[in-house]
Amino acid sequence: MNPAIAAIFLKIQSFFKDMAANIMIIYGEKGFEPFKKPMMIAGPSLLVLYAGVYNPLTSKVQTSKAQVESMTVVAQYAGEYEDAKLKLAAYQRRLPFIKDKDEWLNYVITNTARAYGISFDSLSAQKETEVGNYLVVSREVMVTTTYANLGRWLAEIENSKILLRVSDLTIRRSPDAPGTIKVTFSLATVFAKFGGGGV
Repeated sequence: MNPAIAAIFLKIQSFFKDMAANIMIIYGEKGFEPFKKPMMIAGPSLLVLYAGVYNPLTSKVQTSKAQVESMTVVAQYAGEYEDAKLKLAAYQRRLPFIKDKDEWLNYVITNTARAYGISFDSLSAQKETEVGNYLVVSREVMVTTTYANLGRWLAEIENSKILLRVSDLTIRRSPDAPGTIKVTFSLATVFAKFGGGGV
């Protein structure tokens, strides 16, 4: 501790010790009577001091403490929030743009099928289902092809940078052409209704 501050602290300590000793001497000689008038004056002053200074200060300290605790909690989970935000952004970049929703799925199905010489027996109308801020779009596909072509086609679809999901897949032998199969499946993707997309 700084010597000057230590000296002041000792003086204050000595002052209060002397004051306490004097009060005890006066109280021992004359009782409580000499203290009545000062207490009557000091009492309301102390109440005013408490109401005007100490009480608001206590309230401010409690408010500041609550704010510090809130900020501590926020800081504690800030890293997790940033990670979640980055993951969400990465997922959203895998969604196609909402402006393309009417043609995009049809374009993907027909272009990828053409690359493997696959022709369609039927292609259903597009179904759209709203889920929160997202739009799930799907089409049912029926084709006749070979196991090898089907495998390559589905591998390309499922390895797409854009989110695509194959579901309800059924396969049966084609009665018309040996070595071929008839395949039915549903292909779906998701659009963010407010923006999204980026691949």
